[in-house]
Amino acid sequence: MVKRKNLLLIAGLFWIVAGLNVVLVGVQSFLQVDGESRWWMFIPMVVVFAIFAMMFRNVARKHANRILSYEASKLPIWRTFDVKGYLIIVVMMGGGMALRFFHLVPTEFVGFFYPGLGSALAMTGILLVRRWGKAEHEG
Repeated sequence: MVKRKNLLLIAGLFWIVAGLNVVLVGVQSFLQVDGESRWWMFIPMVVVFAIFAMMFRNVARKHANRILSYEASKLPIWRTFDVKGYLIIVVMMGGGMALRFFHLVPTEFVGFFYPGLGSALAMTGILLVRRWGKAEHEG
């Protein structure tokens, strides 16, 4: 059992680690692309980041509100995410692995999409850790 507000920290750290792993996969693909072709990849990378950052910011807010609305002061760690959250994690991870394993998308796509997506995931984790810090400070 963990303190309710510590579920925010756990969720935030999960999002940060997941995001950094996705960025790493993307950077590895980015570096496989011909050097002269890389410059164009920064524009869609920023667009992907902006789209997912806006979407995940709302997800983080709802996620934090759900966690903080629990009545119990201590909860099992698995309550960090709800069923929908766990399903999204499984689908996103499984889908991403399948795309790369079966070579369903070109290296260039992974090279711009994954760094943008991963950065947005990590940023969301930082927002959740900040929310935990605020809840910790409030008592």
